[in-house]
Amino acid sequence: MIFQAAKRTGARFLSSVAVASAECLGQDVSPMDFASLLKECRSVNTVRQIHQKIIASGLLSCPASLLSVSLPPLPSHSYVSPKSLGTGVVASYLACGATGDALLVLERVTPSPPVWWNLLVREYIKGGRLDRAIGVSCRMLRAGTRPDHFTLPYALKACGELPSYRSGRAFHGLICCNGFESNVFVCNALVAMYSRCGSLEDASLVFDEMTWRGIDDVISWNSIVAAHVNGRNLWTALDLFSKMALVAHEKATNERSHIISIVNILPACASLKALPQTKEIHSYAIRNGTFPDAFVCNALICTYAKCGSMEDAVKIFNTMEFKDAVSWNSMVTGYTQSGNFDAAFELFKNMRKESIPLDVITWSAVIAGYAQRGCGHEALDAFQQMILYGSEPNSITIISLLSACASLGALSSGRETHAYSLKKCLLSLDDAFGGDGECEDLMVHNALIDMYSKCRSFKAARSMFDSIPRKERNVVTWTVMIGGYAQYGDSNDALKLFSEMISKPYAVSPNAYTVSCILMACAQLGALRMGKQIHAYIIRHHQYEASVYFVTNCLIDMYSKCGDVDTARNVFDSMPKRNEVSWTSMMSGYGMHGRGNEAVDIFDRMQKAGFVPDDISFLVLLYACSHSGMVDHGLDYFDSMRRDYGVVATAEHYACVIDLLARSGRLDKAWRTVQEMPMEPTAVIWVALLSACRVHSNVELAEYALNKLVDMKAENDGSYTLISNIYATARRWKDVARIRQLMKNSGIKKRPGCSWVQGKKGTASFFVGDRSHPLSPEIYSLLERLIYRIKGMGYVPETNFALHDVDDEEKNNLLAEHSEKLALAHGLLTTSPGCPIRITKNLRVCGDCHSAFTYISKIVDHEIIVRDSSRFHHFKDGSCSCGGYW
Repeated sequence: MIFQAAKRTGARFLSSVAVASAECLGQDVSPMDFASLLKECRSVNTVRQIHQKIIASGLLSCPASLLSVSLPPLPSHSYVSPKSLGTGVVASYLACGATGDALLVLERVTPSPPVWWNLLVREYIKGGRLDRAIGVSCRMLRAGTRPDHFTLPYALKACGELPSYRSGRAFHGLICCNGFESNVFVCNALVAMYSRCGSLEDASLVFDEMTWRGIDDVISWNSIVAAHVNGRNLWTALDLFSKMALVAHEKATNERSHIISIVNILPACASLKALPQTKEIHSYAIRNGTFPDAFVCNALICTYAKCGSMEDAVKIFNTMEFKDAVSWNSMVTGYTQSGNFDAAFELFKNMRKESIPLDVITWSAVIAGYAQRGCGHEALDAFQQMILYGSEPNSITIISLLSACASLGALSSGRETHAYSLKKCLLSLDDAFGGDGECEDLMVHNALIDMYSKCRSFKAARSMFDSIPRKERNVVTWTVMIGGYAQYGDSNDALKLFSEMISKPYAVSPNAYTVSCILMACAQLGALRMGKQIHAYIIRHHQYEASVYFVTNCLIDMYSKCGDVDTARNVFDSMPKRNEVSWTSMMSGYGMHGRGNEAVDIFDRMQKAGFVPDDISFLVLLYACSHSGMVDHGLDYFDSMRRDYGVVATAEHYACVIDLLARSGRLDKAWRTVQEMPMEPTAVIWVALLSACRVHSNVELAEYALNKLVDMKAENDGSYTLISNIYATARRWKDVARIRQLMKNSGIKKRPGCSWVQGKKGTASFFVGDRSHPLSPEIYSLLERLIYRIKGMGYVPETNFALHDVDDEEKNNLLAEHSEKLALAHGLLTTSPGCPIRITKNLRVCGDCHSAFTYISKIVDHEIIVRDSSRFHHFKDGSCSCGGYW
């Protein structure tokens, strides 16, 4: 009867959502009725109304003394204590997701069972409100409820995921005070908490104490191994795994524990590329019967791929009875990472044929493969297919896509990708970066900086760079910005940014790629002093030994381009190992300094060392012969390329041969070579021919070459300047004026000549007629005296290099104001006697300046080293290293 009355009453409660209706009918609602009603509640409002009625009925205010008395049940109904009724209200609130209401009730039920507090903490953790979960655990203690062996692991999990080391330490103290230090469940949670908080030392101490007490289990070992893997103590993790494999025989284990153990340790093998250890773990999995498991097989595939053993990965993949999407993705990703893009794309096609679900990992691997292979258009097409397929891109997809845009120089596509990232919240606007500098948001920012730099949109790149707080920039952030400036922008900005990178506060140590980029900037600027400082930094820091090839190769290139080819040779000779680039860089260095014999010697030594010359090697060798006047040697090497080495000559090789012949005055043979080429002459060919015509004053051939460049739309200010100088040498002033007007009509402006010279206090730059330098009076005075002296030695100004529409005296004055002469005078004023004067010019050195420097080198106690846009000139004792081949 009572049960039926309760059901009828419950129906009225639920239909009217009001407790007052029961009173209207004159019925007396018992605690049992309320308990039953609470179980039927499905909305927060209903629970609140019943809760209010319970409070109004006084059923939650029973004296605490009665709760300790065991009252017999009444004949009419079972006894329900206020404590039970209170926890029933809590349970109903929790069931409806009203955690705040549940907490308020739970604090008023004394003493309250820990199970409800545990449920409340768990709900906060599931909802991601970790700080609230920790707060509720503390309020539980204040409410007088003693935590149990479930409460503490929940609280420790919240501390670890937050992470909050201070709160975790406080709960550790609570564990010791309440006698839980021997509870394996609690101690395992403690190890995991310290690991997530980054305190590997504390995690190890807790684990060591567990093993000393003998309460450790497989979960304990898995936790400490995972802690060392996450802490990058990879060899320690492998050592612990070996010990765990022995201990596992003595502990109660199951198949799932073995699977977790193997999946935990394999990432360490992958990071270390430890193939022997991976094979040992593979054998261990076979022995304990976990090898056929899909999780283990997938982890092994991924690890073998990262260790460079795709053969082993393929064997596992082929033996798997059930292959899930992860299996296929691991193979596609493995092929991509190993550079076997054809196999990756073929596997991707098979996935589509067999209707294997394609997820974001599959598409990202394929897009990354195309991007790394330089197939930017294919990467963009794959991304469009991905969107049509319905797969949602993640940060890794965006990074790969931006790499493809960068390789293509596709600025518009890069901007669209940037906008898409913002739209899909893959890129924050509030500088919310991760503290470790490794968050995906920062990775996307870095990829955007790289893309904008390679697309030569430096304003956007620098804006992205500056939007990242200084303390959050990692080495990649600095490197992509410095590399962008060094490769595509202003190398001076690269040097400034590098100085800022290594300065405090928040100094970041450069890696091998950063060092290579800054050496490239030094090479472009001819900044030898800065280059030497970087070299000293490399010697002091030995972390670049693994990257010895490309860092040392960059050093060789830097010293060569800064005019110190002998130091470049010292670096080359000190290399314990050399690759093809090392030999080629040294040959190129000798070539640009006109030391063809040394370049040939390096070429011969390279072959004796077992390296087979390729097309690049021969290109550099022909370049060296061309700039050294070694015509016969160059022609012999060109003929032997295909005959002896099977290397097919490209347009660049023909350009070197034509340049070689033309520089030596054999224009007829150069012209025949152009006509006999197996391919259409490129712009490089015509520029080489045009340059030679300037030296040998062949106006007719120069006009033909220029017309070809105009037809190909490959003409520039350099081409017009060359033909203008050729006309000036032939005293065809009307044609000079015509070329000047043609440049004006075409919108082509002649680049102003600029020269800069290295000094003790930095670099001084000069334009033609420049009088802005503080030492200008002394500079012009010194130049006047030098020119007066060398005229007495036979120097005659070559006035064809001055404007034609001024008188001879004005032409002489203009020649004296050329930027390289001003730079030389500054060098003579500021450089100690006997030290080389190093000058760099953005254009080819002026013929008159070349003649003047040759004479001046007889009367000064300095070697004058000039680097122009074509090569190096070493002036010493009245001669130049170029031998006239420039």
